[in-house]
Amino acid sequence: MTAPALAGLVTLIVAPDAGPADLPGDLPPFVGAVAVDDLLLPTVREHAPGLPVTVVGTGGAAQVAGPLGLAARAGLVLAGVRTTLRDAADPAGNVRRVVAALDPLRDDGTLPEDVPVTVVLPTGVGGYGAEAALDEIGYADLVVGLDATRPEVWTALVDAALDREVATETVRGDRDPVAVLAAVRSCLDGEPDEAARLLAGSATEAWAAFDAATLERTRRWCRRVDVPAPQVADRVAAAEALTG
Repeated sequence: MTAPALAGLVTLIVAPDAGPADLPGDLPPFVGAVAVDDLLLPTVREHAPGLPVTVVGTGGAAQVAGPLGLAARAGLVLAGVRTTLRDAADPAGNVRRVVAALDPLRDDGTLPEDVPVTVVLPTGVGGYGAEAALDEIGYADLVVGLDATRPEVWTALVDAALDREVATETVRGDRDPVAVLAAVRSCLDGEPDEAARLLAGSATEAWAAFDAATLERTRRWCRRVDVPAPQVADRVAAAEALTG
């Protein structure tokens, strides 16, 4: 049985060149959504229409209308939308363009109000540029997607996001999902060094660092963690071992 703190924590990542046989069947409780590039939506529509999908935009950051229109017409189960900022010189302006593209889709029902939109910061963007982008993400009640490849950079960005009450997803970095959840908790507690340590560790160590109720409350700020499809079975087994 999956603990509430871990339910739906993982986003399963399908490769951009995936075929019908690569799409998963029933998802374990640990997996909340399947992220697919917008170019794969016709394949999902034909072969796995019941999958909860996070649509990943492959065009410009603000080019979301076409993929979401297709998803709506196909009746797909929309679990989220993700777009990556392309303008590293002006990430805040890029966020504003994304918001301008989303507003009419919210208004006409193409993008339901309860479907989260994640804006991924470009790798390497930090300092004032990242903070300005996070300000805009917070104003629009969006989620920020972060790269966990470098723990010290990730913790700094998580801290900045939490200061603005912006929820996070971890979309790169090949980290254990339970470790990411515990590391976000440490950031909330004002302990970035401990967060970096937990981020680099195992699910077992992370689960032991906090009680389950505390980690469940942390899910407000740690929405999901990406796991590539070939690694999902191992991550699920590690999570299931935590709760017997």
